[in-house]
Amino acid sequence: MNNNNRFIIERLTEVVRAAKSGRPIDADFLSIPSSDNQALNDLKEELESYTNQFNDNYQFIIDLSKGKLDTVPPTKNSFADVFKQLQAELRHLAWQTQQISEGDLNQVVSFSGDLSQSMNSMIESLREKDRISALNANYVEELKELNATKDKFFSIISHDLKNPFAGLMGISDILLTDIQAKNYEYLEDYAMLVKESSTQGYKLLTNLLEWARLQTNTISVSIAPISLKAVVDQAKTTVMPKAIRKNIHISCQCEQDYLVLADDNMLNTVMRNLLSNAIKFTPEGGSITLSGSVAGERIILSVKDTGVGIKAEDIQKLFRIDTNFSTKGTNKESGTGLGLILCKEFVDKMNGRIWVESQAGEGAEFFVSLPLA
Repeated sequence: MNNNNRFIIERLTEVVRAAKSGRPIDADFLSIPSSDNQALNDLKEELESYTNQFNDNYQFIIDLSKGKLDTVPPTKNSFADVFKQLQAELRHLAWQTQQISEGDLNQVVSFSGDLSQSMNSMIESLREKDRISALNANYVEELKELNATKDKFFSIISHDLKNPFAGLMGISDILLTDIQAKNYEYLEDYAMLVKESSTQGYKLLTNLLEWARLQTNTISVSIAPISLKAVVDQAKTTVMPKAIRKNIHISCQCEQDYLVLADDNMLNTVMRNLLSNAIKFTPEGGSITLSGSVAGERIILSVKDTGVGIKAEDIQKLFRIDTNFSTKGTNKESGTGLGLILCKEFVDKMNGRIWVESQAGEGAEFFVSLPLA
């Protein structure tokens, strides 16, 4: 072997050793002379092509490891297709990681064995934490509701339920004193006061018991087709004495008698409370209008009055147990705020919806939507 060929083989051997080190190959093939042996020249050409591919591949992998996922894969390379697949999978993994960081816990990572298993375990843990967090939030809201219910319950018992009986005791003392003095001039007035206090106490106690039964889930719901006209007539008859005392006219503009799917006792309680409320906040000489209409597969019942109306900021307080909202009527009639809460819970039990539209000074209109039979 001549010296030239020996020199060529030594230089090519250095290139192979450099490749084995795993670092970029720094080789100047222009400085390696040609040989009189064609096989040796072919080997030099193959090694030069391999070196160029190796360096390109090395730089591409380094860029990917640094997160440069937009680096263009080497072209005209035996690994080009593999690198494109690797790049696509890394881009997808980066996208999935971004989605997970933004709260999308429905991702399933399939990049590679151990990494995928670790990330999917992490996602499952995050899902569980989200589920527990949501449950805790629900429990907190339920506890707030229960606490408000408890406060409302004791408030009614300690104050509102006591007032009618305190009034009865006071009137009884006056009655006893006047009877002993044989003063019968105001007996009729006292009798009327006794009746009003008794009625107020009975109504409050009835609502309170019905509401307590709702809270303990001991009230039964029997949904059946019911005549809306019959319910309205019965409720009107119940509240008519109050309406007459305030000279309030109650009219019904229902186009026809409708059959609704509801619980008879619950719907009667709702109608009675809505009409009593309308009378309470309508001044003497006012009017209340009842109407009903069909909307798709539901009946919309309306109770509209010419009363004092409701402020916009107070509307959202009407059906909530935790607001303890109650105002006096036009004749200073007192209340507990329990009636409308009871109405909402009953309507909810009957698969219905209740809402109000009103402006201060322009009356109020309560709506109840129930399924059409």
